Amino acid sequence: MRFVKTLFVGMSAAMLLASCGAGGDNQGLEYAPNMYHSVAYEPYSQIVDEDAGRWVTSIEYPDGHAEFFNSNKLNGKYRMNMREPAANTVPRNKHGWLPYRLGKDSLAFAAATQKNPLDSTAAIVGEGKVLYEMYCDHCHGPKGEGNGKVADKYAGVPNYKSDALKNISEGHIFHVITMGKGLMWSHASQVSVEERWKIAKYVKTLQK
Repeated sequence: MRFVKTLFVGMSAAMLLASCGAGGDNQGLEYAPNMYHSVAYEPYSQIVDEDAGRWVTSIEYPDGHAEFFNSNKLNGKYRMNMREPAANTVPRNKHGWLPYRLGKDSLAFAAATQKNPLDSTAAIVGEGKVLYEMYCDHCHGPKGEGNGKVADKYAGVPNYKSDALKNISEGHIFHVITMGKGLMWSHASQVSVEERWKIAKYVKTLQK
């Protein structure tokens, strides 16, 4: 009798484990569907159908919506999860810096007015060197003399140590990296605002 009970328990456990298996078109049983089918709350793209995901609903939401519904009914007509900024406000980055909005043709103004917000510490200059070697060296050369490997095929790369450029400001360098100049295109999409200022710091050390 004990053998029969043991056999029965063993077969029951085996059947239970087998029923949890997944393969082919059989996805198996899900103990907690809402963990398998979690819904990301995207800030700009909302699911407004309150019946979306009804088949997998595992929680009784107070307002009766289904699992995949993720709109915010309380946040304006667009029902976004990300709140709209207050009117007439300007976004700042993590340092509190305002967006850079000078136009491409404002190089002279930028050169005269834009001050580097970063200190000239060894750490900042060192990070600028790493960024320079990553984004600038191939054209401007390791010492900023306009003799990088690309310069052989792409004539007109400026020499930072020339008499015409040796006194340019960090604001000038930042603006050119941001907006581009001559044959150089804008690098704003590749290099962040903070990284551009670090590169400007390092370029000035090359000119000494």
